[in-house]
Amino acid sequence: MKTIAAIATALAPGGVGIIRVSGPNALPILRTVCPDLPASLDTHKLHHTHVRRGDEVLDDVLAVFMRAPRSFTGEDVVEIHGHGGVVNMQRLLAAVSEAGAALAEPGEFTRRAFLNGRMDLTQAEAVIDVINARSEAALDLAQAQMAGRLGDAVRGLREEVAVGVTLTEAAIDFSTEEHVYQLDVTDLLTRIDGVSDEVDRLLGTYDTGRRVREGIRVVFVGRPNAGKSTLFNALCGQDRSIVTAVAGTTRDYIEQEVDIEGLPLQLVDTAGLRSSDDEVERIGVERSMAQATSADVVVWVIDRSETLAVTSAELALLEPVRVVAVLNKGDLPLALAEVALDQIESTSSVVVHCVPGDASGLRRALAEVAREMLAPAGEGAVIARARHREALARAREALGRARGAAQAGMSHEFIALDLRLALDGLGELVGHVSVDDVLHRIFAEFCVGK
Repeated sequence: MKTIAAIATALAPGGVGIIRVSGPNALPILRTVCPDLPASLDTHKLHHTHVRRGDEVLDDVLAVFMRAPRSFTGEDVVEIHGHGGVVNMQRLLAAVSEAGAALAEPGEFTRRAFLNGRMDLTQAEAVIDVINARSEAALDLAQAQMAGRLGDAVRGLREEVAVGVTLTEAAIDFSTEEHVYQLDVTDLLTRIDGVSDEVDRLLGTYDTGRRVREGIRVVFVGRPNAGKSTLFNALCGQDRSIVTAVAGTTRDYIEQEVDIEGLPLQLVDTAGLRSSDDEVERIGVERSMAQATSADVVVWVIDRSETLAVTSAELALLEPVRVVAVLNKGDLPLALAEVALDQIESTSSVVVHCVPGDASGLRRALAEVAREMLAPAGEGAVIARARHREALARAREALGRARGAAQAGMSHEFIALDLRLALDGLGELVGHVSVDDVLHRIFAEFCVGK
């Protein structure tokens, strides 16, 4: 196993920067670059020393040696805490590399921690989620995953299924000795039902978990010049979208992450919805409609000063999603017909009245809707990634087949086969896999140094 090294802190100006080294030659490399260290080096203790290249002192540092397996990766690890800054960190890393360390790939430290049994795959994924968290809610979820909440829950389910497999295969092994052992089908069905119920509960948490991790996707739609981009910019706190008096200024969608009252939202401004002979604008309208269909919440912006009827196409576009309607330009007289107001009320979860320069009502409404959508569905573990959902769905299907086979009195071999498939699905979630491309896909997201 090669010894790897990387800068573990942000490559930017800062008071302190850290070089992390992991592998069998970590300590010899540390002694090479820090020859002033004492002959006897206690583990997990900081030592004041210098990084040298020959007679040249590169930096005044603190160094720590963490003996395996009591380290992040489970291997011998050293860290060099030097003065922060891009040039200094790169120079210290170069010295470590010259001493024999290979440069780490993205996620390689965390991958080694997983492979060495220091964490399961859900915890490894949570490391990058902690780093990338853009809201308090996302950070809380990531910290819970990193502490093992989801992994512990899945391991408990695997244990139940494993017992079911053992009982079923024992019945197969002793099938010719009916007085020695027979499968208790009622007990097996009870066990399968218990696991299935918890799998269903976990699957039911996906939408909430995804929204917490990625942010609630809020898409602004409406007709040209209704004021979508002005409201979008107000919530962003900056001019992200171009705003003019000319209808159809926005031709494509624009995205911006925001935090409203500690809640993560992904705002998307879109082109105005109307028929057009302009090919560019027509493509923009098509993209607006596609964005609306993928939204968690649609902000439907309506110019209340115009006598426009609500079209069936607009209602069809808004029907599948949560809608916050904004009756905009509240400084102008209301010109919408009563039937249009009724249609807006019946289609929307919330109706907000806005005047130019004041998006506070919309901000409050979005915070209220977001809190409702992010409310946890009871206590317990939560899933937040499509990979989690897919693995659980496969396990759920296999459990259903096993239950059907047991109820129908089918051969125990069929029951055992599906129980093992359920076991595989649950195992893939926490990392009991042997497929390299699955691991590569996960750890490729990571920054170098993690």
